[in-house]
Amino acid sequence: METNSRQIQIGIIIVLFLSSLIMPIILLYPIQEMLYRPQEFYYFEPYFNAYVIFMAALFVMALILLINFLIIPKTKKNNNIQRGIVTAFFLIALGFITLSFNNYKLMDSEGIHVNQLFSLKADLVGWEEIVKVEQVNREKDGVTKPDRLVFTLQNGSTIEEPLTSKMMEAKNLFAVELNQHGITIENVYE
Repeated sequence: METNSRQIQIGIIIVLFLSSLIMPIILLYPIQEMLYRPQEFYYFEPYFNAYVIFMAALFVMALILLINFLIIPKTKKNNNIQRGIVTAFFLIALGFITLSFNNYKLMDSEGIHVNQLFSLKADLVGWEEIVKVEQVNREKDGVTKPDRLVFTLQNGSTIEEPLTSKMMEAKNLFAVELNQHGITIENVYE
């Protein structure tokens, strides 16, 4: 019975180590889509650090289980302490996984919604709060390519978004919103 339990633990540890590399890529975006994406939107994407946090949390869970597997307590008191530590680390890791699901950016007819890692509610920057939008173009190897968009707000702060393929697809959609507020996207070259 003890040997069978230890084999199961090793299996779970291996699965968690491998899952830490694969599961965030497979699960993060679809779960965020189900939970947060509205019916109508221009752009929706998780932050890159959401993937990293998800991976790290799964890796820590596997590491804690491995340490738990390698350290065999000699007394019942030590066994209870070890279980408490493992449980605490698991709960912390699950908390970080939850926070990674809650880390996204979204553009819709209302404006730009940004939900940072340690925030439980998305911050909304309405289109009317934006005073200037610049498309920063960068030259690399003799070719000029769009790099990022910089949204300047009324209070002087900026929001920078890399021009990913999803952002490029959405650019024409939110450019209409910006035009309604008298703003055009200016090209800037670095």
